[in-house]
Amino acid sequence: MKYTFKKDMWGDTILHSIQSEESTINHFGSWNWTAQKIQNLIDGVEQSKDKEPDESFDWQNEDVFFRSNKYGVFFVDLMKQRAGEKSKKQDLDLEHDEFIKFLQDFKKFVKENS
Repeated sequence: MKYTFKKDMWGDTILHSIQSEESTINHFGSWNWTAQKIQNLIDGVEQSKDKEPDESFDWQNEDVFFRSNKYGVFFVDLMKQRAGEKSKKQDLDLEHDEFIKFLQDFKKFVKENS
């Protein structure tokens, strides 16, 4: 998965933007990220690698939801749902290591640009 990060300013507020070939990942961009919040996601995904679906690690913001368990990390684009788009399956599937790499890169970017 390819992606880039960008720091945007909105008045005195820093926005951490994400541009990815996977539009669902773009919805992780926000003004309230900290390195610790991202580390909590990394830890949750790491700990869920061997978990059954009923013991998944779940996270969401207002624009995207993800669930991580032994089968991978599965994303639902909540913006699409609010726009009335329906899909029969999740919007994006990633392997744990690919998503963790993204989160580690994002954490580094947030640390350097906060």
